[in-house]
Amino acid sequence: MVKSGGIDIALRFRENDEGSAISIPPLFTNKDDEKYVRELLRKTILHSEKNSELIDNNTTNWEVERIALMDKLVMQLAITELVEFSEVPVKVTLNEYIEIAREYSTAKSSTFVNGILDKIVKELRAGGTIKKSGRGLLGE
Repeated sequence: MVKSGGIDIALRFRENDEGSAISIPPLFTNKDDEKYVRELLRKTILHSEKNSELIDNNTTNWEVERIALMDKLVMQLAITELVEFSEVPVKVTLNEYIEIAREYSTAKSSTFVNGILDKIVKELRAGGTIKKSGRGLLGE
C-alpha cells in the first residue's frame, strides 16, 4: 500500500551500531505513486486547519489533546483524499485509512478513526463537498 509505505519506512529507519544509516529500499515503485503521495501531503498541509476543524467538530465527546497524534494524522490525510482526489472512491479511502490506523496506532484506533471519519463523510456529503467521478464510482 503506497500510503502506508512512508509510515512503514519511517518507523523501520534506525541507525546501526556504527551510527550510519541503514540502507532503505526505494519508497516508491513508480513515478505515479510518488506524485500521488507528494500531492496528498502537499494538499493535507495546505488544508490542515480546515481538516483539524472538521475533526474537532466531530469529536465533541473527546478531549482533542487526548486523541493519539497518529489518529489525527491519519484522519487529516483521509479527509484530504476524500475531498481533493475525486477518482478515489469513498469506501476505498475509508478502508485504507482504517487499516493504517489499525497497523500504526493504538489497539482501539481503527474503531475510533472509523467512527469519526464516518461522521465527517456524512457531513461532507450533506454539504456537497465530496465530489467523486470516474470508473467504479457508481453508488458513491
